[in-house]
Amino acid sequence: MLLAKAEMASVKRAITPTDVPCKLCGGTMVIRWGKNGEFLACETYPACKNTQDFTREPDGSITPVERDQAQESGEQCEKCGKPMVYKQGKFGRFLACSGYPDCHHIKAETTGVACPEANCTGQIVKKVSKRGKVFYACNQYPKCSLALWDRPMATPCPQCGAAFLVEKVSKKSGARLQCLNKECGYAKGQDEEK
Repeated sequence: MLLAKAEMASVKRAITPTDVPCKLCGGTMVIRWGKNGEFLACETYPACKNTQDFTREPDGSITPVERDQAQESGEQCEKCGKPMVYKQGKFGRFLACSGYPDCHHIKAETTGVACPEANCTGQIVKKVSKRGKVFYACNQYPKCSLALWDRPMATPCPQCGAAFLVEKVSKKSGARLQCLNKECGYAKGQDEEK
């Protein structure tokens, strides 16, 4: 087993040359491995940090894929004043400053639900953990440490009057709205008649 490991070349360290030219420096793009699979990168890295997605045609040729252009949101960056744009990341779409890499500001997606904690003026926003799991937290962190796994909905509880309900999703019962107040116990399937 150890002999096999020693003799095998590391696939993830392999660099495959292509005939695709680099749009930034005129060099040649090569195929490299990353945590999300194969991608094109400039052979002159680290001097040129150009990367690009690609598709492999049935005949084995490489076709570069243009990444989606960032869509303007109509909002301005709170830090530097440049336009905020929608970008696509490994955890989905997000709102970021168009001035990147000079400005690293990212705006969290709001749920439209005010934080229920006493003396907190924050809003509950969508966040992504280091492992890629979506959760919801107050945008006033670390002053406020409210965090939820379930998506808050701007619908007051009809039974106890709580400010919002959460959307619980399970394989067994599907999606349902539920009150966080354990004493209340309100829950309603979203497919039930309102």
